[in-house]
Amino acid sequence: MVMDIPVDRPGRQQTTEIPWTRIDLDLYEVARDGRIVGYVEVVGAVFVALGGSRYDRAVEVAQHLTFHAAVDTVLRRAAR
Repeated sequence: MVMDIPVDRPGRQQTTEIPWTRIDLDLYEVARDGRIVGYVEVVGAVFVALGGSRYDRAVEVAQHLTFHAAVDTVLRRAAR
């Protein structure tokens, strides 16, 4: 049995916001709803999650081995 699946579905399309922006060679800014909530700094093979809207005052909240885990940590902290 062969089923046809429409390629284009009518209705609302879901857009995905990319929550990070590269601002330096080893530094990424993480935002939620247009507001800066933290940073991810690359230190060797480790991604350091920093919470806070200003980099010079951001506090380390975690260290991860993957970039996406560090971004997720910053976003979850901001949701609290």
